[in-house]
Amino acid sequence: MKKSWNNSPWRARLVLVALPLALLMGACQNAEKKADTTASTTTHVDTVGDLYTCPMHPQIIRDAPGSCPICSMDLVKKPKNNGAAQAPAAESLQNLLQSPDATVVSSQATVQPEASAPPMSLTLPGRVEYDVRRNASIAARFGGRVDKLYIRYNYQPVTKGQKLLEVYSPELVTAQQELLFILTNDAENRTLLQGARQKLRLLGLTDGQISQVIRTRKPQYQVAIYSPYTGYVVEQGPQAAPGLGSLPPPPAPAEGGGMGGGSEMGPGAADAGAAPGSTMPQSALELKEGSYVTAGQSLFRVVNTDQVWGVFEPRPDELAGLRVGQAIRVLPEGSAGKPITARINLVEPFFREGQSTGAVRVHLPNPGGRLRTDLLLTGSVEVAPAGGLWLPRAAVVDLGNRQVAFVRSGGAFRAVSVQTGLRSGDRVQVLRGVTAQDRVAANAQFLVDSEGFVQTSKTDYHD
Repeated sequence: MKKSWNNSPWRARLVLVALPLALLMGACQNAEKKADTTASTTTHVDTVGDLYTCPMHPQIIRDAPGSCPICSMDLVKKPKNNGAAQAPAAESLQNLLQSPDATVVSSQATVQPEASAPPMSLTLPGRVEYDVRRNASIAARFGGRVDKLYIRYNYQPVTKGQKLLEVYSPELVTAQQELLFILTNDAENRTLLQGARQKLRLLGLTDGQISQVIRTRKPQYQVAIYSPYTGYVVEQGPQAAPGLGSLPPPPAPAEGGGMGGGSEMGPGAADAGAAPGSTMPQSALELKEGSYVTAGQSLFRVVNTDQVWGVFEPRPDELAGLRVGQAIRVLPEGSAGKPITARINLVEPFFREGQSTGAVRVHLPNPGGRLRTDLLLTGSVEVAPAGGLWLPRAAVVDLGNRQVAFVRSGGAFRAVSVQTGLRSGDRVQVLRGVTAQDRVAANAQFLVDSEGFVQTSKTDYHD
């Protein structure tokens, strides 16, 4: 029996092989057709003004309204250059694309740096200090016991020749007896007499006291010690009061005061030299009646306040403009009178310990003791600065570790670091950072963002 081809298994195998080939060829023809369509539409894009596309299939582009061949949605109109590069932003908007810490967009007014230096007056803070050259020490020249003490408290005013204390000293009694022995037994020996008198002088006795010993022919068992200076007594010792900020005016010198004849003050007369109504600190003395002192021991310090120092503290940039001999007007705190005119006597070559400002010293007359130590002063000095440019003080903002100004660049302001010099009431000297052609924001504080950091140029200064 002959087999039929229609029922043959070879036919089934042929169908299985031919079917995938047919599908593959159909897909290639569709791809070529779509490529041709895209090419034609792309070419059409370049020549037609208004184009239409499918919202769901942007590859479908037509030059007339219609429907999408894929999803049948209505085509929508689109610009011709939709596929081209976007137009650049306007120049005024370019600054908005940068970091807000690098540039600031603002319509603030600007100023130009000026080369001419304005008339300038430096205002310096200061205070009163006592003149250490007028600080004297009173020491015991012989040892003994304090029998009478006429100084009752620290800061008690004394005058030259005023009695301070009386001391019993065996050494001094012996020296007086040697003088009396020579006068009794060998009065013609001028050499011995002169030597005995000189010994008493070196021990601290005055010529008046020595003459009294010779006249009475009796030794003085209680020898008075007088003040050789006028001022305020401060006890020498660890318990002495530390400051001199409340010193009252010194008393008038006693009549007949001198090295040999001071006023005789009793124990209750110590307070008589105090200024009426004064509030001086009457701290007790460590030295008491009955105490023993030794030769060379410092008993008191006498501070004279007829002349004091005014010490002013300029900043490092102000210090460069100050010289010895410059005139300075000094106004004490609370003074309603005319300023004191003086001259700078010393610009201290070193910074004082623990301070970052310099020190300028001025000698101030102090009649009546009105200038007390630690009293605040205000000094005014006229200076003639040279070099640099000048800006309003508001145009430079101090960020702590640097000074910054804002220079207009295009449509915005760019932060630059500047080096400042002298400062007047409303002007500041700029040594580096800006040029005379720059336009600088008049008020830099308004351009500082409190929530950001000001970024300046990579270099230290913008020249």
